[in-house]
Amino acid sequence: MTFGLRARATLAWGIIALVLSAALATFAYQVTRDQLVEERQENALNQGYLNARLVRNTLLAGEPQMSETLSVVGGNAQSVVLARVGGEWFSGSVGIGPNSLPESLSELVAEGRAGRQLAEVNGRPYVGIGVAIPAFNARYFELVAMDDIERTLDGLARGLALSALVATMVGGVVGRLASDRILKPLHQFTSAAESIAQGSYDTRIKTIDDHDLRLLARAFNRMADAVQQRIDRESRFTSQVSHELRSPVAALFSAIHVARRQRSGQDTGGTLDEMERRVADLHRLVEDLLELSRVEAGVGAMQIESVDPALLARTLLERMGKPEVPVEVDEGVPPTFQADQRRLTQMLQNLIDNAGRYGGGVTRVHITGSDGTILMAVEDAGPGVAEHEKMFIFERFARGQTAASSGNSGAGLGLALVTEHAVLHGGSVRLEDREGGGSRFVVELPVEGPS
Repeated sequence: MTFGLRARATLAWGIIALVLSAALATFAYQVTRDQLVEERQENALNQGYLNARLVRNTLLAGEPQMSETLSVVGGNAQSVVLARVGGEWFSGSVGIGPNSLPESLSELVAEGRAGRQLAEVNGRPYVGIGVAIPAFNARYFELVAMDDIERTLDGLARGLALSALVATMVGGVVGRLASDRILKPLHQFTSAAESIAQGSYDTRIKTIDDHDLRLLARAFNRMADAVQQRIDRESRFTSQVSHELRSPVAALFSAIHVARRQRSGQDTGGTLDEMERRVADLHRLVEDLLELSRVEAGVGAMQIESVDPALLARTLLERMGKPEVPVEVDEGVPPTFQADQRRLTQMLQNLIDNAGRYGGGVTRVHITGSDGTILMAVEDAGPGVAEHEKMFIFERFARGQTAASSGNSGAGLGLALVTEHAVLHGGSVRLEDREGGGSRFVVELPVEGPS
């Protein structure tokens, strides 16, 4: 799955915010925990020394009630005190005895030293304090509870986790806003590129405040200028060549007609027919090139008027000598629609001519409509178009395998011209397979004309 630039920027900012906030939260938690635990251990050790001195003074005074003394010393509910005098243990609370003491701490005190150690007793965290009283063969132990610190740390962890989550969300929002700000100027490039692709070659990028994007805009505009100049040169060249070819083609037609009249009694009809056919093909090529150059140059104005599609198709078929071809009109098709009648006639003529050349002849013209569009389909009885040829059949100078092997001349401009005229109308042309075999070329145009 591929994410767009905006999504990637949002995700990246969110991950960065998550990593940074998690690292800071972990660091803050660890520092706070170490400080609280260290402070609690220091306080517990100092208090343990004081309590151990009190026990020593009690032993020095010879008072036998050690349990009462330990109860007084361990009067805090957060701590448990134990003492060993000789071989006898005394406790200031119920439920925790000598077996609950950390073994390493007991061994340390047994050696005559004092120490502290973190331990867990009955599932609760404690700081264990041990102080040796060698003068009386006694040992003093105190377990100071750390429940309050654990609760404080739990609350701190939840707060830090929530802060990290909020920071991640804020990072994602910042990333989204930043990417929107970065991509906003690029919308001009997208719109300009789409306009140029649709034929608006004079489209340019307006002034952009960002310095880096300004350089890109200048490069884009220079590229668009170069493309427009090249297209203009090619259009002028095509138009000029087509125009210059018109005169010699017309002269050839006249010469053929004169030759027919002068040599009417000689057996030259076949040669003259072939010459006339070749000149007719050349004339069609010149007309197509000239029409394409007009479309590209934008000098061919659209003459939009109300057109009766059925009448136009029948009239064209009669003019082309094919009055027997049926023109079928579905119910609901509007009687007229807005179009350039000359261009529409040329589109249908090219499709009918192609059907006769390469498709075994036109079999039907089918007119239908739906959702504000009108569809005019020309069907033939040919072998159809190979699947791998459908992708480029509407390109200029494209000739399929059937056309190449048919022996019919043609430059492959007819369908390209149909496409150009359909686009000028705000419509399209497509190729479909006809039921029973053959091809079906469908011209789809808006009923209201080009917008």
